Amino acid sequence: MSMVLALGGAAAATWALRGGGDGGETDLASSTWVDMRAEVGVKAIEELLARHTQAVKKKDLNAWMADVDQSDAAFAKRQKQLFDNLVKMPFSDISFDRTKLPARQLARFLPTQLFDRYHAAVHVEAVTIRHRIEGVDSKTVAIPWMPVVALVKGKWRIVGDAAGKDLPLGANGQPWDSTGPVAVLRNDRVIAVVSVDDAERGRSLLQLAETSLKQVAEVRPTGWDGKVLFTAVQDKRIFDTYFAESQERVAQVAAIAVPYYNQVGDWASSPAYSSTRVVFNPTQLTAQPEELAHDLTHEFAHAAMGPVTTARTPRWVVEGFAEYVAYKKDKVRADGIRNALGDLTISTLPTDDQFYSEPRNYVASWLANRMIAEKFGEAKLIAFYEAFQNVSEVESAARSVLGIGVSALEQQWRDYVAQQRG
Repeated sequence: MSMVLALGGAAAATWALRGGGDGGETDLASSTWVDMRAEVGVKAIEELLARHTQAVKKKDLNAWMADVDQSDAAFAKRQKQLFDNLVKMPFSDISFDRTKLPARQLARFLPTQLFDRYHAAVHVEAVTIRHRIEGVDSKTVAIPWMPVVALVKGKWRIVGDAAGKDLPLGANGQPWDSTGPVAVLRNDRVIAVVSVDDAERGRSLLQLAETSLKQVAEVRPTGWDGKVLFTAVQDKRIFDTYFAESQERVAQVAAIAVPYYNQVGDWASSPAYSSTRVVFNPTQLTAQPEELAHDLTHEFAHAAMGPVTTARTPRWVVEGFAEYVAYKKDKVRADGIRNALGDLTISTLPTDDQFYSEPRNYVASWLANRMIAEKFGEAKLIAFYEAFQNVSEVESAARSVLGIGVSALEQQWRDYVAQQRG
């Protein structure tokens, strides 16, 4: 403690560190002084991150590990695997940039065991990994990373990872975060990251993905990059990361499309959309090819509409459109629709709050989107989707694009569903 105080003196910045047994989300335990002036501690950490950037670009493991505290053998092993996975990724550019956030905001993510081990001179950093995937990204994608750094023998080193349910979206959920080695497979428009042991199965998945992407491009040929990166590793933790607040939904979801921006969404007020990544639930990788193809097409449709999807776009539009694209070439019989809908009452379009609580809302929303495409034309369906960039009410979007109000739209939907049920 006296050594740390000597480093900073009265000019040092204060770091609030939390204690407890749950990964750092309990009451304030203590405040310590660490010199984080721009010309001292901040500069040292920024230089560390710059060395990390160069280590990945030059594929230099020794340079990467030189800034990692290797006293914990298990953590050192994970860092070597992280590096090995990172250098397999086809980055056209990458950088690790320190993001300035209040210390108290980050302190709650400090694992208690790291505080106990390193005492005063330890804290969580907010790092933005800015990168582009070669042949996929036309814009820079920002990913959050929250390493724990500590003063070890007078030098700042990476000693662990932040923990907690409220980590920013995407933290610990990237393909390179897999605890096992990954393989990167690609064709002209799709990059698939799979576990090394799944490389052979991954090639079949890549072929399905190419067909699915072609199906999406026939509906949405412009307005997006037309290329996708998807993750299908066996490390279930990667997929579960996106359901920290709703673990009960994990088993119900085959894959998820994750939008990313030019800044980390949780750390910025107005980030601009960059790209959508697709992450597979590893429990679904043994599904039948037809089911996998449907899931891929659905998620790729989300990627295609990512640039025009906003917080105002209703869930029934977002999910129903993706199902419309996935089912477009299928002949679905009336008895299949009846079985899928069961006794679901078709009255008003589902609200966002209730959408995911009823799986059959996917079917009902698919029929709503298909009805719009059949009655008004596919171009009008897309225009209706895009209208929510400027309006928040279905009433306004329906009147401006379809020429009818929401009451008439819902009545047409009810009539259409009744007809499809037979």
